[in-house]
Amino acid sequence: MTKRVLLCADGQSLANPVLLGLSDERLDSIPWLACVSSAESCRRTARAISSLEELWVVSCDDMDSINVAAALKRDDPERRVYLVSFGNNGSLASRAAAAKLDGVLNELLFAKRYEQVKRACGVQGKASSLQSGEEFSGQRAEGVKGKSCFQGECGAFPERVAAGPKTPREPLPKSGISAKELRATTIAVVSGTGGSGKSTVAAVLSLLSRNAGLSTAVLDADLQFGDMDYLLGLQEPVRIEDVAEDGERLQSIAGQGSKERPALVAAPRRIETAEVVVSEIPTILETLRSMFDVVVVNTGAFWSDSQAMVLESADSVVFVMDARPSSLRATAHAMELCVRLGVATTGFTFVVNKHEKTSLLSAVDVACALHGAKAFEAPYGGRDVDELLGAGYPEELLASKNPFVEAMADLLEGLLPGKKREAVEKERSAKKRKPFFLRGGRS
Repeated sequence: MTKRVLLCADGQSLANPVLLGLSDERLDSIPWLACVSSAESCRRTARAISSLEELWVVSCDDMDSINVAAALKRDDPERRVYLVSFGNNGSLASRAAAAKLDGVLNELLFAKRYEQVKRACGVQGKASSLQSGEEFSGQRAEGVKGKSCFQGECGAFPERVAAGPKTPREPLPKSGISAKELRATTIAVVSGTGGSGKSTVAAVLSLLSRNAGLSTAVLDADLQFGDMDYLLGLQEPVRIEDVAEDGERLQSIAGQGSKERPALVAAPRRIETAEVVVSEIPTILETLRSMFDVVVVNTGAFWSDSQAMVLESADSVVFVMDARPSSLRATAHAMELCVRLGVATTGFTFVVNKHEKTSLLSAVDVACALHGAKAFEAPYGGRDVDELLGAGYPEELLASKNPFVEAMADLLEGLLPGKKREAVEKERSAKKRKPFFLRGGRS
């Protein structure tokens, strides 16, 4: 019989199905079920068996289940991928939603889905289609602590399962961009070490985007030491903990930016708040994507769950390092972590920041060390960059002919699609025709 479902679970659970709540089953002898226990075999099997309609990820011998599930969904977005979790974990549910999984099943829902698929396949081998089904997805199945899945406890996402697949709604036009490009482009800026200039890169990219007429938001996910409000010259911004307390606050930020400066969801006021608000990141990102053309996410140097959430949601990732060999080693170390987590790194752009002719590292060195990765040199912009940003004069910095700003504009053009890229190109062409006046004199 054709394999219809792939089950990923650790070896001990596959050998003892009672641990999965399937006490009377012999999983290795079920004709419609393919069982694997490692991340690599899971992805390899999913690619090899085209008849698979659903993928269930319970656990794994060598990787977190959420990362396996997210990788499977990226490999084939058309297949239904369910994460199975027997605990009540809000952070896990948020990460699953950010990865666009089709649901999170608790123990009761998993057992129920198993029985439904078993009946659909039939003891006589009937080949009926495995629909998500009204019986499975539409009813108020009891979940953790006796609450229904529509109350958010069982983890099934109502917007995705309540009536099967939905036709995407056509969003309202923004900034003259075609319907195909309406979904916000999310750019994550990360680094492996502190002091590489990551926050400055994120700030200038967002300023350039807004200056080109694109509605732009910044999420400062450097939850401990983020200072994007300072770099962007924004007073009293909405902060992540404000949004956590009142979700309506997020809707107000669209009017808090200006013609020249992006809107901002700032880092927490207090360091100790970081662990509390980290689970809010996927929800905030998803909302910002529906409100703006471009979303730039600044991250911290310390790698944690927040980086994984951001990387899974980003359309483009800018990995910033400086010209020190130690920065390259830290970058390679972070890439090894991404591979273990199942995060695709093929779309990463590596920026050698503060580059000078005498620097020890070049883009060629980085590309060779990272096995042919895209590498980009950002020249040192001198004191003007820090002084103008720090003094609250970002417009003057953008209007200057600073080599760092020009490099960031080149980088931004490569990160944006279609008409968004054209908007940046048009703004750069217009700027070349204007004279530049620095405050206090003429340059």
